[in-house]
Amino acid sequence: MRANANGFLRSQFRYLLRTYPLRRSWRHKAYIAAEAVAVLLRYVGFHLALRPRTTTRGNAQKNCAVILLSHNRPQNLPLLVEGALRLDFVTKVVVSNSNGKVVIADWITACDPRLQLIDEAAPTRPGHRFVLAERQKEDCFISVDDDIFLTPGQWARFFDALLSGADVPHGITGQMYLPGTTSSNGSPFHHFGSVEKEVDVLIGAYAFTRKHLEILEALAAVLGLGSLTDLANGEDILLSFAGARPPRIHDLGSVFYCASASLPGVALWKTLGNFWAERCVLFERARNARAALRPPFHCELSGKMASQPQRHLS
Repeated sequence: MRANANGFLRSQFRYLLRTYPLRRSWRHKAYIAAEAVAVLLRYVGFHLALRPRTTTRGNAQKNCAVILLSHNRPQNLPLLVEGALRLDFVTKVVVSNSNGKVVIADWITACDPRLQLIDEAAPTRPGHRFVLAERQKEDCFISVDDDIFLTPGQWARFFDALLSGADVPHGITGQMYLPGTTSSNGSPFHHFGSVEKEVDVLIGAYAFTRKHLEILEALAAVLGLGSLTDLANGEDILLSFAGARPPRIHDLGSVFYCASASLPGVALWKTLGNFWAERCVLFERARNARAALRPPFHCELSGKMASQPQRHLS
């Protein structure tokens, strides 16, 4: 535990130091020290939130699989896995490692029959999360990027949101696509978080059903995108068009993010060339394809899931 803690915190502090030359003002550069203290406090608070070991009650059906992808930040995965394994409605936690230089079992030491660790034979991209989800027997899925750390209570509230409205995918942050405008990221995609809102695109964290997977796969086929495993940019756009209506994001309280969430060379959106241009084209193509897709999507699980008891923290 201490080795994992030291490795995680060292990586967070290194990420912060790497942002130093990217900061424009001396005040912003000096703020790194305050951010380092905040990371330490959030890390301690996260581990306190892992107690007690079982955090949910009720006799509702346990049918959620958690899908996690590891690319450049294997030191982050133990926190994600520990949070997910505290939940009694999670029947499977799949961790897929696409980094050939890493053996994921060297980083994740949790021992639980629900945990499956995969070292991929070939590199995979973010779209692979949906290939992995399709292979599971569960009807509901949660997948979060490897720079987002949810407490058990936040996992539970996130899943409750899906059960309450299973006709659309759900998230915790999202974007509105407003052509002709420019957001702070330089694109027409405007970011929203910490709010209850309908959005155009979910980013970073996803709660969805098998029905959403079916529509997503149909859209990918119509658009000629090939294997989802090789899709590096826009898999979240496909999911966002997989509901009966636009997806929704939810305020789960303060969320702990990795210090590398916006770091070039680590964060995909800061690393891929033409990232935003590709997303604009795919968003408009997916929107048109979804409008033409027949029959209109209807989630058969919606009524059944909404009638299930909600899961609450003990």
